[in-house]
Amino acid sequence: MVTCMVLGMGLPSIPAYLITASMAAPALIKLGIPALAAHLFVFYFAMFANITPPVALASFAAAGISGGDPMKTGLQSVRLSLAGFIVPYIFVYNTALLLLDTTALIALRVTITAIIGVTMIGMATEGFALTEMKWIERIIAFGGALLLITADPIQDAIGFSILIVVLLIQFRRKRSTA
Repeated sequence: MVTCMVLGMGLPSIPAYLITASMAAPALIKLGIPALAAHLFVFYFAMFANITPPVALASFAAAGISGGDPMKTGLQSVRLSLAGFIVPYIFVYNTALLLLDTTALIALRVTITAIIGVTMIGMATEGFALTEMKWIERIIAFGGALLLITADPIQDAIGFSILIVVLLIQFRRKRSTA
């Protein structure tokens, strides 16, 4: 991850991918990761180099257009895209999301749980679901999201249960303040 981001810093998308793919992807493939998953992993993190400080070309360009502080814009972009930093790991640990060696039913389950897991990470990082979340709710939601990202049906069930509990707490709080 760090290698891909460092090698991708300050480069446009295509050269960033080409450099990281030629250096990092072969190492991942030798570790037993399927080639498609390895290249998508490398591609994602090479692209994230454009929004992560200290280089953050895309974030700094956006700050220039909006008149905002470049470093604050870069840090906010990382915060908003935190869920995206998890997606490449899903590709590596669960190739069913890439439709590799799987059935349609398993791919559908994995896709749905990954979407819900990434949404829960967004809830946890932003601190808002139906109402503002307390810190303990954010931590619990993040833990539930990590459970949903794995391919294990038992962990998925626990993650869904956590999501339901967090949303019920949020719904009660919203009703009591309305």
